[in-house]
Amino acid sequence: MWVAFFVVLFAAFYFEKQNATIHLQNQRAEVRREASQIQSSLEGALNADIQLVRGLVAVLSTEPEMTQERFGELGEMVIGTHSGISHVAAAPDLVISLIYPLQGNEAALGLDYNQNRAQREAAYKVRDGGEMVLAGPVNLVQGGAAFIGRFPVFTGGGKNRRFWGILSSVMKAELLYEAHGFDNPDLGIEIALMGRDGMGAQGAQFYGDPEIFEDDPVLLDIPLPVGSWQFAARPKGGWSSRSGSPWAWRVLVLVAGALILIPTYAAGRLSEARKDVIAMLTRRERELETLSRRLEIAVDISEIGIWELNSKTGELIWDQNLRSIYGVSKDDFVTFETWENLLHPDDRQQAVDAHRQASHVGGSHTSEFRIVLRNGEVKHIRAMGAAYADAEGWLRMIGVNLDVSRDVHLREKLIEANSALLQRNSELNDAKLSAERADRAKSEFLANMSHEIRTPMNGILGMADLMAESDLGTEERQYLDTIRDSSNALLKIINDILDLSRLEAGQLVISPVDFNLRLCVAGAVNLLRPRAREKGLWISVSFEEGLPERMHGDDGRLRQILVNLIGNAVKFTASGGVDISICSLDGDPYRLLIEVDDTGIGVSSSQAAHIFDRFSQADAAITRAFGGTGLGLTISSILAKRMGGGIDLCTLKEKGSCFRLQIQLAAAQDLNQLQNTETVVDAAVLNGCNILLAEDNKTNRLLIRKYLKGLDLNLREARNGREAVAMCQENLPDIILMDMSMPELDGLAATREIRALNIVQPVIIALTANAFDSDRDACLAAGMDYFLQKPISKPVLIQTLAMLHAGRCELQGLSG
Repeated sequence: MWVAFFVVLFAAFYFEKQNATIHLQNQRAEVRREASQIQSSLEGALNADIQLVRGLVAVLSTEPEMTQERFGELGEMVIGTHSGISHVAAAPDLVISLIYPLQGNEAALGLDYNQNRAQREAAYKVRDGGEMVLAGPVNLVQGGAAFIGRFPVFTGGGKNRRFWGILSSVMKAELLYEAHGFDNPDLGIEIALMGRDGMGAQGAQFYGDPEIFEDDPVLLDIPLPVGSWQFAARPKGGWSSRSGSPWAWRVLVLVAGALILIPTYAAGRLSEARKDVIAMLTRRERELETLSRRLEIAVDISEIGIWELNSKTGELIWDQNLRSIYGVSKDDFVTFETWENLLHPDDRQQAVDAHRQASHVGGSHTSEFRIVLRNGEVKHIRAMGAAYADAEGWLRMIGVNLDVSRDVHLREKLIEANSALLQRNSELNDAKLSAERADRAKSEFLANMSHEIRTPMNGILGMADLMAESDLGTEERQYLDTIRDSSNALLKIINDILDLSRLEAGQLVISPVDFNLRLCVAGAVNLLRPRAREKGLWISVSFEEGLPERMHGDDGRLRQILVNLIGNAVKFTASGGVDISICSLDGDPYRLLIEVDDTGIGVSSSQAAHIFDRFSQADAAITRAFGGTGLGLTISSILAKRMGGGIDLCTLKEKGSCFRLQIQLAAAQDLNQLQNTETVVDAAVLNGCNILLAEDNKTNRLLIRKYLKGLDLNLREARNGREAVAMCQENLPDIILMDMSMPELDGLAATREIRALNIVQPVIIALTANAFDSDRDACLAAGMDYFLQKPISKPVLIQTLAMLHAGRCELQGLSG
C-alpha cells in the first residue's frame, strides 16, 4: 500500500513538474515570437528613418547658407508624409535656426544646445565624435518626449573640412510606440526597453514596468546605428504556472491508491501533452521555416550581403550576395584577411579598427568604406554588425554589407549640380547688382537732367510771363508766344520722360479720390479746345445715359490720359474734328469705355504694331512734321493698366483713327460730398510780410524779385544755406523760400538747422527744380511746410505765399 502510495505520489509530482516546464516553454516561445516581430519592425523603421535623413545631411553640407524656405522644400521632399519622423531641425553652430515643419515647432527655433543643460552633452558628443548619435527619449521644448537622431554636418573637404552644425531628426516617442503596437490592447505581452541614448544593457530603462526586467524576461537586442537597446518581454500579468491535474483527481488518486491506473493515467496524460507540444513545435517550426524563406527572398531581392564570424574558431561565413558584392567565387575560401585585402588602402585602417573594436567589446557598429575588386572596380560599402553570445558563451558577430555606390555617385552628382546652381545664382546676383547699379545711374541722371533743365526753364518761362505783362507790338508778341510755346513743349518732354521713369520704377502711384466725371472730362477738353479752334476743328463729347455723376478714382491720372489722347487727335487732324464718347461696359457703371475718334491722318497696320512702344511714333516724317517724343501713348497705356484697364487701337480706318480707353473706377465713397473748390486768398494779406529767399542762382533770384515787385512786403536774399540760417536768426522772417541745391549748406540741412533754433518758426516753402516724389518727401521730412516745383508761375507763387501766410497768422491768433 505504501509502495503504491509513493509510486502514485511520485508519478503525480513528476507529471506536475513536466506540465509546468512545458507550459513555461510554451509561454517563452510565444513571448519570443511576438517580441521578435516587434523588434524586427522597430529596428527596420529606425534604420529606414535614419537613412532618409542622411540624404538631407549631404545637401546641407553643400548648402551651408540654406534658407528656411529651401530647408522646408527639402524637408518635404525627403520626409514627405513619413510617419516615423515628426520633424527635422538644423542647428548651425549648435543653435536651431532651420526647422521643418515650422508650424507647431516655433518654440524650438533659437534653442542653443550650448545653453541647454539637458541636450548640451549629447550635442557635444556628436560634434566631437563626428558620428551620428541617437539620443532619447528626451523632453522637447515644444512638449512631449522624443528620440532624436543627431547627425554631424561638415562642409568642405580635406584641410578645409569644417564642422558646420547638427541636423536633428525627431521621432516622437509616443508615435513610435503606437506605430509598433506597444500599447495595442490585443498584444499578449508586456514590454520594457532599456538603454537610453543607445547604451544597451548599461543604459537606463526608458519604457515599461521596471519589474519586467526582474521577472526573468525574454531579452532581445535592438541594434542601432550607434549603440543598441535591450528589449525585455513577458506575458501580460507575468509568468503563470498551472497544474496539470485537478485537485479532485489528486484526492481520488490518493484515496483509491490504484497502483496501476494512476501511473498509467498520468503517463497517458503526459504523453498526450507531449504530443500536443510536439505538434505545436512542429507547427512553429513550419512557421519559422516560412518566415526564414521570406527573409531569404527579401535578402536576395534587396541584394544585401550577410556575414557571420565565430570569435572562438575564427570561422567567417559569407552568403552568396556578399560574395557577389566583393567579386568572390562561391568556391573560394574566405577569411578575415580576404576582406581586409579587398579594402581600399585609404579606408582600410578605419574599417578594420571599427570591426575589431565591436568584436572585442560587443554591441553593434556601423561604418562606411570603399573596396577595390580584383578587376579594379571601386565600390562604396555601408556595413552594419552586432555581437551576441552563443549558447556556450562565446562571442559571435553577424552583420550585413550594402553596396551604396549608386547612392554615393548620385550624391556626388547632386553636390555637383548644387555647386553649378550656386555658381549660376552667383552670376544672376552679379547681373542683378549690375542692373540695379544701372537703374540707379539712370535715376540719378534723370534727376540731374530735370534739375539742370528746370532751373533755366524757370528763368525762361518766368521772364516770358513777366514780358507778357508788358505793352508789346504784334511782332514782339509773336516772338514772345513762340518762346513760351517752345518752352512749354520742352517742359512737356521733360515731364513725359520723368513720368515714364517713375512708372518703370513703380514710384508713380494711383491716388483715388471722389470726383465729378463730367468735370474731369471737361477739364481735359477745355485745355485743348483753344488749339482746336485755331485749326478749325470741332470737339464733341457725349455721355451714355444713366452714368453716375460722381465716381471714385484718380481723376488727375484720368485727365492726364485724356489730354494725351485728345491732344494727339487734335495734333494729327488737319480738318474735321474729334468725337469723344463715354459709356459703361459689362453692365458695370464704373467700368468705363472712352473712345476718342478723329478725322486725322490715321494709323497704318505697320504703324499700329509699335504705336504704344516708348520713343516710337508712326515714322520719322511724322516726327519732323508734328514733333513730340513718342512717350505720350506709352505713359497713357501704363497708367490705364494701373487703373484696371488698358488702351487699344479700335480698327484700321480709311481716314482718321480711333483709340479706346478702358478703366475700372468705383462708386463714390461719400455721395453727399460737395465739389471741392479752391479758395482764392487776397494778396493783400502779404502786406508787411518778411520773406527770405534762399537761392544760389542769380536768374532765379531776379525772377522771384520781379514776381513780388509791387507787393507791400520785405524781401531779403541769401545766396546759400549757411547764409540763410544766419539771416533767419537775425531777421526772423515769416516765410522762407528755400532752394534744395545750394553750396556750403543745402536746403534740407539748412531747414533742419532752422527748425532746431529757439525762435518763432517761419513757414518754409521748398522752391526747387527737383521733380521726383522722393524729393518732395525729403523736403517734408526735413521740416518744410510746402513744395513748389520749378518752373513756377507768378500767380501760383503769390497765391501760395498768401495762403500759407494767412494760415500762419490765423494759427498765431488762435495760440495767442
